Amino acid sequence: MAIVRLRKSMMGLLWLSVFTAVVVIVTSNREYGYAQPAAAALPAGALAAQEAPGCPGERSGVLATGEYRSAPVEEVVINGEPWGGADWAPGHRSYWHCHRGGQILLMWEGEGRIQNRGERVRILQRGEMSHAPPWTEHWHGASPDNHGHWLQVSVQPTGTYWMEEVGDEDYLGNDIGINSRDEFLATGVREKYPDR
Repeated sequence: MAIVRLRKSMMGLLWLSVFTAVVVIVTSNREYGYAQPAAAALPAGALAAQEAPGCPGERSGVLATGEYRSAPVEEVVINGEPWGGADWAPGHRSYWHCHRGGQILLMWEGEGRIQNRGERVRILQRGEMSHAPPWTEHWHGASPDNHGHWLQVSVQPTGTYWMEEVGDEDYLGNDIGINSRDEFLATGVREKYPDR
């Protein structure tokens, strides 16, 4: 029993170390952040460009196909609190969205799916990571047959902008999200499956 607990603790520390290294690498390569020059030192229009949404979404609470369940990762503790996460039931997923500062995701348990707009869907297993740079339109959730518990980090400055529901074509890996985006931009309709 003690060996099992020790093994779990060591695995948790290993994943936390890897995750922390990725966070440091990603955040040190940003174009903006806490070490910005004073507003007066910025070129004209630079501050306004940072504030303008970089995707056609709107800020709101989480939009999802199925149920979104906030589920902190108890094994990862920062400043005395479990790190934020989400647990998606099989087949459930977020709508397309983007984050002002980007987002880092680690598949903590189960199997997940994630897709950046213009790319094919990726299937992630426990311990695999993904990064959506600032303003990158993406979605994430569970696989069709398994739940997905994600450890999530929104990079500063934060802000989530929500777009359209992820269609089955994208979720199943048959499209790259361009057709649904064009339809959303033309019609403004977010929901594809209002009865789900």
